Amino acid sequence: MTFIDLEFLIFLLCGIIVFYICPVKYRWIALLGISTVFYAIAGLEYLPFIFVTSLSVWLAGKKMGAYYDKQNLELENKELTRDDKKALKEKYKSKCKKVIAGVLVLNIAILCVVKFTKFFENPINDLIAFMGGKEDSFSAASIIVPLGISYYTFSSLSYLLDVYWKRVGYEKNYFRFLLYLIYFPHILQGPIERYGKLGVRLKQELRFDYDRVVSGIQLMLWGYFKKLVIADRITQFIDAAYGDYWNANSLILILSMFLDVIYIYADFSGCMDMARGMSQIFGIELDLNFDHPFSSRSVTEFWRRWHMTLGGWFKDYVYYPISTSRLVKNISKSTRGKVSPKIAKALVTVIPVSVTWVLTGVWHGTGLTYIAWGVYYATMIFLSVTFEDDMKKLTQKLKINTTTNSWRLFQMARTTVIFAGGRLLTRPGTLHKSAAIVYYTLKNFRPWELFSSEISQYGLTTPELVIAVIAIAIFGYVSHLQMKGSVREMLKQENLVTRWVLYLALIFAVLIYGVYGPGFDLAAFVYMAY
Repeated sequence: MTFIDLEFLIFLLCGIIVFYICPVKYRWIALLGISTVFYAIAGLEYLPFIFVTSLSVWLAGKKMGAYYDKQNLELENKELTRDDKKALKEKYKSKCKKVIAGVLVLNIAILCVVKFTKFFENPINDLIAFMGGKEDSFSAASIIVPLGISYYTFSSLSYLLDVYWKRVGYEKNYFRFLLYLIYFPHILQGPIERYGKLGVRLKQELRFDYDRVVSGIQLMLWGYFKKLVIADRITQFIDAAYGDYWNANSLILILSMFLDVIYIYADFSGCMDMARGMSQIFGIELDLNFDHPFSSRSVTEFWRRWHMTLGGWFKDYVYYPISTSRLVKNISKSTRGKVSPKIAKALVTVIPVSVTWVLTGVWHGTGLTYIAWGVYYATMIFLSVTFEDDMKKLTQKLKINTTTNSWRLFQMARTTVIFAGGRLLTRPGTLHKSAAIVYYTLKNFRPWELFSSEISQYGLTTPELVIAVIAIAIFGYVSHLQMKGSVREMLKQENLVTRWVLYLALIFAVLIYGVYGPGFDLAAFVYMAY
């Protein structure tokens, strides 16, 4: 059951009614019950996994919290010297390390087994056959992959590390912690919430607010427009073009590459709008996951604006710990004064950037395509950071005015092209097919043969093409307005008639032009696979 299923909308309506019938102080319990039912509907077999993760992490956090409480009591002893206090802190830190290590290994192991076993299916079967077992007796399809395991695992590990680093206090109530992990609006595709934010929000009084509920419905409706009218329409064209790449005109393939950029943005941000909108109906704000990424002037800026909660997670829990590790510090110390500052900077940058982006690629999926994707972005960001000063000097030497709109548009276009290149590594399915698409794009360059009749061969009739173009234009215009301020606040300033004309237009656009119903397979959200 996903956000675009009719069954979900019925479930959501029932959940909202139950939630607001409950007294305010028990509404968090109602949310816990609603979220657990949602997860159970998705699959009863998934529940043990999230209970194991939530219970193990909660117990570890409680244990570490007890150690720190005991440490604080002992530190109140005025007879302790500075060295005594330091030894005391080291003692309890060592105890906490032992607690956190086992739970980290357990939950990372669960995540790796359920997500990556399929990658080793053939080697496992080869090993079984070598040991005298039956060939092909193991199937990765039998491995249960719990709903949202990547998201709730990352959320739970961030809590564990934050308690260890004393960034947040430990949660004493297990069911409060379980709600933080299983809260249903963000379990499908995120955002990856931190306990210090969502955990606090879930403890606030969740009262009915008419304006906030209306605002949440508006945001959900906009998300449905992006998903059903745009993403699910153009993905058919992309699949058809990539499925017939050896015959397709190069402009068809180029068009597919850039439509794929719009597709994943509309699909993923549409899901985030639905999640944030329904959460607002319950009185809870989820973190923003997108901040107009295609207005970015560089790859590093793009990844500060795209899937922001994932990028923030890897920055705080992978990149920073590695960049401040003893290994990187030793490299920095050993190269100081022996090589040029640029080379020294490159050496201390390459390790954290490479590890972070390869792991980010592996998080997105298994196989060489995602490893290549991680290496691709690691290379782009490494080059961007290393040669940033050189690029500034080059633009000055060429007398390029970097304050003009034309230069800004060039930078935005360059970032979009780089992103499209990254998508081309993963969307086709294999690196061989990605390379073949590039080859036939160059080989079949026949721009004079591109007509709407050729486009219609790939799943978009002329009316479908017109709908897609208009919908994308509306998407772009609204995104432009959002950069000036809240569109929902702008709507509040309009006359009642104007507001309702716009509401009804959006509702009918989703109902009439959304891609769903008989003859269509509802496409799952792209990031659900992660």
